[in-house]
Amino acid sequence: MKTPRNGMNIIVLVTMIFGLIVCFAATSMAAANIKKGKRRYNEFCTPCHGKNGLGDGTRMKVEKFDPAPRNHTEGNYMNRRTDVQLFKVVKEGGKSQNFSHIMPQWKHILKDKEVWNIVAYIRSLAVNPEWTGTPLPPDPKFDKSQKK
Repeated sequence: MKTPRNGMNIIVLVTMIFGLIVCFAATSMAAANIKKGKRRYNEFCTPCHGKNGLGDGTRMKVEKFDPAPRNHTEGNYMNRRTDVQLFKVVKEGGKSQNFSHIMPQWKHILKDKEVWNIVAYIRSLAVNPEWTGTPLPPDPKFDKSQKK
């Protein structure tokens, strides 16, 4: 027979596991270096996303990407993406998150620490970088699985 105490033990255990997961993600971001992220962003991201993250890089101007690269300063959108979502897009490419296939994967070039640094820098670009709200689902504009 189950007692209320056993139920509480399960709740405490689940809470502790969830807390560890959150701490791991927070630790990765807390250890991230915005200055180093900016250097890597300038090297790998600015050709498409532009020097200031507006989605207006030199490749975009020449190649006319469709869809255009994401504007990283657009806080209403960017701040509703989780750090893990941003990490996966940079590391595994846009297609991995149902975004544009044009966004390349950098997993063979950048180490995880460098990707976290880039995510930290991207966070610094977004208007109102401290905003914490509900994460957005994949954007239908970029989600190829929803196009007819």
